[in-house]
Amino acid sequence: MQRVFSVEPGGIAYRYGVEPGDEIESVNGEKLIDEIDYQALTSRRRVTLLIRKPDGTHKEVDILKPSHAPLGLQFDKPLIGDPRSCANHCIFCFIDQMPPGMRETLYVKDDDWRMSLMMGNYVTLTNVSDREFERIIRRKASPLYISVHATDPEVRVAMMRQKLAVNLMPRLRRLKQEELTFHCQIVLCPGVNDGTVLEQTLQDLLDLSPAAVSAALVPVGLTKFREDLPQIAPYTKEQAQQVLDIAVRFQKIAMQKTGSRFVFPADELLCIAQADLPDADYYEGYPQIENGVGMIRMMEDQLREAAMLTPHQFKPGSATPRIAVACGTSIFPYITRWTKEFAAGRPVTVHPIENSFFGDTVTVSGLVVGQDLVRQLHGVPADLVLLPDSMLSHDGEHFLDNMTLPEVERAVGIPLRTIPVTGQALYDALNAPHLLMKSPDHEKESQDAHV
Repeated sequence: MQRVFSVEPGGIAYRYGVEPGDEIESVNGEKLIDEIDYQALTSRRRVTLLIRKPDGTHKEVDILKPSHAPLGLQFDKPLIGDPRSCANHCIFCFIDQMPPGMRETLYVKDDDWRMSLMMGNYVTLTNVSDREFERIIRRKASPLYISVHATDPEVRVAMMRQKLAVNLMPRLRRLKQEELTFHCQIVLCPGVNDGTVLEQTLQDLLDLSPAAVSAALVPVGLTKFREDLPQIAPYTKEQAQQVLDIAVRFQKIAMQKTGSRFVFPADELLCIAQADLPDADYYEGYPQIENGVGMIRMMEDQLREAAMLTPHQFKPGSATPRIAVACGTSIFPYITRWTKEFAAGRPVTVHPIENSFFGDTVTVSGLVVGQDLVRQLHGVPADLVLLPDSMLSHDGEHFLDNMTLPEVERAVGIPLRTIPVTGQALYDALNAPHLLMKSPDHEKESQDAHV
């Protein structure tokens, strides 16, 4: 049962007499398991609540309302509960490659189809029982975001070290049968699930369209902390180019069959292969943007748009702060080109941060840690250092190694400012850096850290 904590004044449930302290025993005759059930069952035009009052009596409340209108109830405990844990032991799992002694949240392995539906998290479905899978069908959970990796059962089981990984294709076919949709992710390991295995995977998934909407190709991320883990080598330029060749071939097949490219290589794969950056149309609305597919193109287009909408005039020789931009090594060539084009004449330098903490095979900006910034930015001739906010935790306080922004700033000896990972933010920071030179909130944080 779910206990009501508060009722929106004047809301639908309020008008029907639901009160704080009431316990919801069922909705439309069904027990509530979680938020998914609550949202699905209460979205209907007619809703019947079976309520247990604080005095132990029961009351049935029949509600007539507009479809999808919320009841206006809040409960004393989150309906979603704790995220469901991963049951796999994937050979490429990034969490297994974390060093000891970091924040506890960085070791959480979630694999929850409910989060996939609500937030776009990728899931494997190996911890979903047959009964729970039927609930996915019954609740019309769509679209889901599914980590496929390989459709060959033996390869998928070997990669995920989980015997239940064999059940993927029957479940994907069932989703198609029920007219539910899903996006796919394929984490590629050289010599394991690329080559002919990848070709089979893409063909199998393409056969499931239109239920299968897209497939992202993501190169495996490897840190230096792989003791007792299977040996995996990072992708070479030549190997990445071979994967792109397969992608191009299947894009042509998919375009003929569905009108969509369907297969989208991640930006990191393009960087490794040193491939040209595709145009925006290539990404078809960026369905896999959260998977690092198309972020570089989107940022470049945003920069171009910002330059057209808010042009800045710069007079050579005028007083302006010297700007340093810190980033991961993979995006370094792009940011170098952008600073030349969109901050022409201004004193800007770009610094690719080698990831000593996780190892030099980790090249993305979001995994750069504080101590590497300190070591590689100390003494840099700059008045201001720009960092992407993806380097910090969601609260904007800590790097992955637990150093705080004020700690890194003091050690570097140069003001640090984080900016959103958008073209507009970068353009503004490059061309109006004086607006970032004084940041009251950050200065207060620095002062608090000294106390």
